[in-house]
Amino acid sequence: MKRKALLASAILALVTVALPLFAQPVVSEKKDVAIFALGYYGFAIPLEGLGNIDSEIQKVFVDLGRFNIIGVTQRLSSGGLDQFIATLKKAKEANFVMPDKYQFGEAIMTEAEFNKLLGAFIVAAPVVSSFNSFYDQKKGQFETDIKTNVTFIDVSAGGTTIGIAQIETTGTDKSNQAKSIGNAVNAIPMQLQFEIRKVPAFTLNTRVLTVSGSEIKLQLGQNMGIRLGDEYAVIIGGTVEGFKDESEQGLVIIKNVGAEVSTGQVLYSSARLTKDIQLREVPRLGLDFEPFLHIVSGKKLDVVVDPKGDTGSNTILGFRVPLSRGFFGFRPFVAVELPLNGIRQIFTVSIIPINVLLGGEFRLHLGRLSVTPYGGVGASYIYVSEAITGTDYQTEYVPHIGAQAFVNLSYLVTRDMSIFADVGFEYWASLNTNLYTSYGGLGVGGGVSFKL
Repeated sequence: MKRKALLASAILALVTVALPLFAQPVVSEKKDVAIFALGYYGFAIPLEGLGNIDSEIQKVFVDLGRFNIIGVTQRLSSGGLDQFIATLKKAKEANFVMPDKYQFGEAIMTEAEFNKLLGAFIVAAPVVSSFNSFYDQKKGQFETDIKTNVTFIDVSAGGTTIGIAQIETTGTDKSNQAKSIGNAVNAIPMQLQFEIRKVPAFTLNTRVLTVSGSEIKLQLGQNMGIRLGDEYAVIIGGTVEGFKDESEQGLVIIKNVGAEVSTGQVLYSSARLTKDIQLREVPRLGLDFEPFLHIVSGKKLDVVVDPKGDTGSNTILGFRVPLSRGFFGFRPFVAVELPLNGIRQIFTVSIIPINVLLGGEFRLHLGRLSVTPYGGVGASYIYVSEAITGTDYQTEYVPHIGAQAFVNLSYLVTRDMSIFADVGFEYWASLNTNLYTSYGGLGVGGGVSFKL
């Protein structure tokens, strides 16, 4: 009997330890969300700009694919939002008397409109916290800065605030203020999507369906707004006596999206992946930021005309920004380069050539290791800065056109960062040899890549 009791105790202890590893996975479902129109009281926002902001915010929620949307035409100010939350809390009380109409700051709702919001799971209230549109004499352009806070309120929890998305966007235009406002508005969607996906209540959870080598099938697809290039963390654990006991043990990238099932490639995992392992979305802005240093040997960049051409090395600092969300394998990128050989100082004036390239890459994922051939074409411009007056401007003069082709070898050090080495060829042809010579040749270099 004593041996049986010891065996039973051992089995119970094993189950207690192992249970968090095999907890029932959570799979996200669509949430009902009511979205107020943008509150802007106290700011002189043009009506056309205001309408664009409303439509862009609504479109963000539609594009995310994880919400059932209820539109609300009323606009809340900051004070009205506080009153609205307080009323939601009172509405849950047994002795709450329903008025014929509600007033929250400048916004007025009927009883039917308020009851409609009570039926929603989440209420989203966007309010402009700062709006500034002006003409910058020094830069010679219109500039618009908009700060918007989107407050998410859990109605079912009695008006609890579950998250606040803070968005700051800027737009510019040299001749038209309305266009600068439009450019600031157009910058809202990408950042707002990212901020919404960061709110824990909206971050997608799913599970592994099948495993085949380094590929998995996971539940959810287009029906919940999953996109190519999205990343999901492998979550091991569950709850212990009501407390969360979870840890990230791996990373999966989405390579194919179906209607209800997606395919992911495992980049790394310290846990053995099996059916029903929990996966959780890793919210990303959708860009990689890759600063680098290249040494390009061959023809040397110079301002001295030499028909024979000087040979030597060119030191080039720069960064690449591949688009990561919505792409797998092939990804477009933009790159900016600063050839240090071309910087010229004349008294207090700095003359700086800057290269801008557009191109594409094809990333072959081999676990933590990836091999990426990439290439692009571009042109340069001259940036001028004067130290005493602080004046700086971008000229319209194009001194070079060029192209590059490299192979990138990258290693994923952490979930969010990798290191890489580049080898390839780059050449920039001068369009006016009276100013700069052509330059380029074989190049090697390296850098660090950050997932944003």
